[in-house]
Amino acid sequence: MALRSNTVVYVALKTAFFLTLNYATITASSGLSSESLSGLLPPYDELYYRGVRAYFMEEWERAAEFIEKSLSTRDMLLRTRRKCHDECLTAGDDTLSYLDPEEGSLWDLRTLEWMQLRAECVKFCMGQSVSPAALLPVSSDIEYEFGTRNPYNFLQVTYYKLDKLQKAASAAHTFFVANPSHLEMRNNIEKYRRMTEVKDESFLDRESEHEKHWEMYDAALLAESSSDWVKAVNKWKECVNETLKQTEECRALCVIASQVLPEEPDTVQGAYERAAALSLSLLSCKQMCVSLVSTRPGRVSALEDFLPMQLEHLHIAQYKAGDLKGAVEILRSLLLFYPTDSDSLSNLQLYTQNLEGDTEAQETGPIQEIALYVSRALQEKRLLYFGMANLDFKFSDPDLWTPEEVVPESLRETWRVEKEQLHEKLKQGEKVEEVDDSGFYAGGSVPEVGVTITMDDHVLNGTNRVVLDGVLSQSECDRVMQLAAVSASVGDGYQGRRSPHTPHEKFEGLTVLRALKLAQDGLVNQSDARLLHEIGETAKVLMHSYFRSHSALFFAFTHLVCRSAIPGHQEGRSDLSHPVHVDNCILEPETRQCWREPPAFTHRDLSAVLYLNDDFEGGEFFFTDRDAKTVTAKVKPSCGRLVGFTSGPVNPHGVTAVTAGRRCALALWFTTEKQHRDMEREEAESLWAADGQSVVKEEKGDGDSTSTPARSGRSQVRSKKRERVTGRRDEL
Repeated sequence: MALRSNTVVYVALKTAFFLTLNYATITASSGLSSESLSGLLPPYDELYYRGVRAYFMEEWERAAEFIEKSLSTRDMLLRTRRKCHDECLTAGDDTLSYLDPEEGSLWDLRTLEWMQLRAECVKFCMGQSVSPAALLPVSSDIEYEFGTRNPYNFLQVTYYKLDKLQKAASAAHTFFVANPSHLEMRNNIEKYRRMTEVKDESFLDRESEHEKHWEMYDAALLAESSSDWVKAVNKWKECVNETLKQTEECRALCVIASQVLPEEPDTVQGAYERAAALSLSLLSCKQMCVSLVSTRPGRVSALEDFLPMQLEHLHIAQYKAGDLKGAVEILRSLLLFYPTDSDSLSNLQLYTQNLEGDTEAQETGPIQEIALYVSRALQEKRLLYFGMANLDFKFSDPDLWTPEEVVPESLRETWRVEKEQLHEKLKQGEKVEEVDDSGFYAGGSVPEVGVTITMDDHVLNGTNRVVLDGVLSQSECDRVMQLAAVSASVGDGYQGRRSPHTPHEKFEGLTVLRALKLAQDGLVNQSDARLLHEIGETAKVLMHSYFRSHSALFFAFTHLVCRSAIPGHQEGRSDLSHPVHVDNCILEPETRQCWREPPAFTHRDLSAVLYLNDDFEGGEFFFTDRDAKTVTAKVKPSCGRLVGFTSGPVNPHGVTAVTAGRRCALALWFTTEKQHRDMEREEAESLWAADGQSVVKEEKGDGDSTSTPARSGRSQVRSKKRERVTGRRDEL
């Protein structure tokens, strides 16, 4: 790597050399004996190897002991690194006063002295708690194991073998959070949930301490969806603070953690060049913390502009909550990232106008922590882009907000093209043709007399969607509406309380089993309860036929739902009766991903909504794109109208606000997995059968078998009390 001999390059390299302290620290701290010392932290990778060895030898107690020790030791090592980083931040700073960058005669020696003092501080601090062997870097395989939470995969089987089911459930959940596509673990979790010994509180994420900002992020979005702006403000503030904290934790590890030094190519010559290469690697590590912190566990891609996006949500929430001074402070912080953004500048003008007369509030500046964050990032980016232009260094900028002026002239043209392409890609939302891989195909026959297809995929601008009319007669709608009026308020526990989705509406629900029991108590007509059941069977026949189901359908859940506008609470509403969602996965609009994992009802395959009335205002059903904003189709409810669709990510949907009256509909979900069928509905059918009353019910064989052959001739014993859970090499 040849250098350009000019003053600018020399000054930049002096700055880079100044940063090599961190790598000198690493080298000084890792060249020690590998023998474990009494009372000091042992190597966590060695403990893990012992635990895995014990696992495959089926020594379950030892496996649990060593794997748990490896997890706790690694956690203590991370804490020790952060403590030593903080304690040694000012070590050697006294020597900085002797530096004379203008003269430069003793600059190198003074800098080396400062580096040496800092390295000795870190070496002493780490040596007080960590054994020499534990100071050495672990292999990439071990990093991957712990990064993907695989120790918990071993632990869930180990604890199952030890009959410690609550610990097994916790380990399974912790692993699944970071591996949501792991079908075997998902099935194990479902089996744990059905075990009487396992409580709901057992399903805890043991690694949540390192992911608190995501809990706060989700809580903030939930508060926004309910228009609880005061709570949203508090949650967004917590999220911003925790994001900054997690970023600092990550950056500290870049400095203190032992690293395998990269091999130096033959072209690298001279102390300055080597120092620059190492220092740039350190800065790149720190910059990549932005991507690491903004990536959810189990996700592949980061959430772009994570911190600026939080600030944008926060200032809007503050404005809606009436905190204009706070909104100005946060908006000025956001403008540090995007100083020329027209929307932000317009909002700032609006806020300051509303604060007319309060000069102090109008002149409120940005948050100091955010200003320091941006200033530091810009300094690091300048050095990294300089390295790209002059030292052939490879750097991938994790931020969209990086200004053009930090990029050297020689790189700007390429940088502009790449940035424009990225912005265009984001603007288009990475739109591709939606492909529904559910195995259902719209366009089948409609076997019920009088039922017509009103809207299909083409009209509804989507895939596997349909609107059918004539499913119910007006008299049938009236009977079910009467049933709802009499019984829904004592139905499933909502009892006319405020909706779980919005504070502006009441929400009432009724299941088939509850309707039957109310009929047995003489509160509703038996014939009306049976009608509710029969309507569901009709809808199932229609859905099975139209979507050409490849296997038998089972009811997953049936719910008669009424939403009523609360008088006096409708003025200025901007929320939805039911926020945009997907029925069998967790929609993440920012990344256009939909994660098929709990708490989503992942077993749902087909969804249907059968409307009973239209004498209300609002309450329109609508489909959206995956961004949860672009409405692709709307459906106005009316008696006997059924909206059917596949339950997966191609069909995000929601309901507009009910601003007057009462909107009632029968919601139905179907599954092809027999084990997830609606047991309440079957209980109702059994009660009718016990009374000598037949029920209209279509049943098809599903071909499932409850028996599972033993593997490799090994004897296996199934507990009579619980189902098997499966592990890496065993079915338990």
